[in-house]
Amino acid sequence: MVGTSPAMTGGAVVPTTKATLAILDDDHILRLIRYAISGAGEVSEDWARGFFLPEEVDLAHVRAIGDGLHAADGVTLLPLAASATLRTQGDLDVLIFRRGAIDAALMDAHPRLKLIQRIGARADQIDLAAAQARGIAVSCVPRPSLQLTAEHALMLMLALAKRLPEADVAVRAGHYDAARVKPDNGVAYNWVGLSPLAGLYGAAVGIVGLGEVGTMLARLAGGFGARVLYCNRTRLSDETERALGVHYRALPDLLAQADFVSLNASNLPDNAGLADAAFFAAMQRTAFFVNTSRGRMVDEAALSEALARGTIAGAGLDVYAREPLAPDSPLLKAPNLILTPHIAGGSRTGIIDEAAAVLANCRAVLSGGEIKYRVA
Repeated sequence: MVGTSPAMTGGAVVPTTKATLAILDDDHILRLIRYAISGAGEVSEDWARGFFLPEEVDLAHVRAIGDGLHAADGVTLLPLAASATLRTQGDLDVLIFRRGAIDAALMDAHPRLKLIQRIGARADQIDLAAAQARGIAVSCVPRPSLQLTAEHALMLMLALAKRLPEADVAVRAGHYDAARVKPDNGVAYNWVGLSPLAGLYGAAVGIVGLGEVGTMLARLAGGFGARVLYCNRTRLSDETERALGVHYRALPDLLAQADFVSLNASNLPDNAGLADAAFFAAMQRTAFFVNTSRGRMVDEAALSEALARGTIAGAGLDVYAREPLAPDSPLLKAPNLILTPHIAGGSRTGIIDEAAAVLANCRAVLSGGEIKYRVA
């Protein structure tokens, strides 16, 4: 039984009994958590510093979110290489993961397991009934950065439909035909003559990949009165589709019917170049394409040509095959294209708060404290 100690490290209660933690998979936020727990022992300071650049971060602050969970506190963090054997052997107290499935067999391999901690709000890959039967707490920490990414995708859609960049330039430059503008009591609707103008209300928004960000985007788009279509590797249940207000379409049908197409698919090898010339040719000529996922999934030359030929009406990108965007990229000369510099998820430093929420739960379960975002 893990007890509490009056000893405090950076305000964190330190467990009095040795404990073992493991992180099942690997990505940038999980690597940051490793750094916070183990310092430069497994993740280099060069990587940690470079992760935040060009934003400046005090790495001592990052390490501090792991206080109470360092080796000196009696906590062992298994190396990433050990994750391959965790499904069949081990004796963990805490299991942290982002992707993958947590089933009863994995729980049974760790009879001491106290907490299954997912990074992300969805619990559909965790056998909650098995966890409850074994007295294992389950927490799914929401990630504000994912919500911000969904918001950014929606913003790009609205900016494209309402021709925001063009409108701003025209107003600042004073571009309008005085002979055709007749103000009525000082009001001159659309005096620069932009056309067509649209929005999300009544439009069909097609989401390619209904993961966490795609699901958030579906809810936002539905709130604007859009009809939401989706395609996914695995179709949702009828009940889930009704709850989200989404309609399944195979990819060709989605592309043919959607007024907006948002790429939110997983960054898997099979998805490289998913949005190619055939993809854009299958879209409506009046439709807009948005990508806030990963640049490698888009054939940028094909997108540039589709925009130049008017195959699609416009596009908005926050991610690119190469970042920063190369100065000779054909995207820079493409018409009707909004470009942002990979900022959809907000400030990079916001991920520190996400990691801190995860580690606070780890401390809590080892010291008898309250676990937040508990789902079982």
